[in-house]
Formats: sequence, C-alpha cells, structure tokens
Amino acid sequence: MLVQSTMKDLYLLPALPRDKWPNGCVKGLRARGGVTVNICWTEGDLQEVGLWSEIHKPQVRLHYRGSTVSSSLSPGRVYSFNNMLKCVKTYSLTQVKP
Repeated sequence: MLVQSTMKDLYLLPALPRDKWPNGCVKGLRARGGVTVNICWTEGDLQEVGLWSEIHKPQVRLHYRGSTVSSSLSPGRVYSFNNMLKCVKTYSLTQVKP
C-alpha cells in the first residue's frame, strides 16, 4: 500500500487508500535490499521520501506516478527526495541517530 519493493525498485504509494488516509507519514519501513524508507503524503500526493541503507546499495530506482529516477545510495547517508523524485538533501545517518 505504501511501498512496494524489489531488490532494485521502490514503488512509492502504489495503492494508498486516499479516501481513508489522505494525509500521513510513516517512518522506518524496510524495503527489500536493506533500504529503509520514511515517506510523507498530503491529500494523497507524495510530499517527501527519505531513503538510507547501512550496507552498500549501489543503485535503486524510485517509481512514483509514471516517473522513474535512479539513485546510488552510500552506506550511512540519508537521501531526501521531493514529490518530483528530485534529491533535495543528503546528510549523515549519524546526524539523526543518537
């Protein structure tokens, strides 16, 4: 409903029940391949998605409403994407973990 994953692909909000959950955020979803996903949506539309992996993850493809973007994930880095799947910020995972 919120994320569908394969070893290389992440489909964001593929089956979100917009009438039941028009707005929301989830943190810490585990996708295949060791990727962790945080995702927020408003009025059924993606607002932001954060991805990270603590292991080497060379390439991941993000899919949202017909758009696809490829990104390389470095271990211990958080990648924040906007609703156009543009990476808008990266930072160290240690900046968010105590």
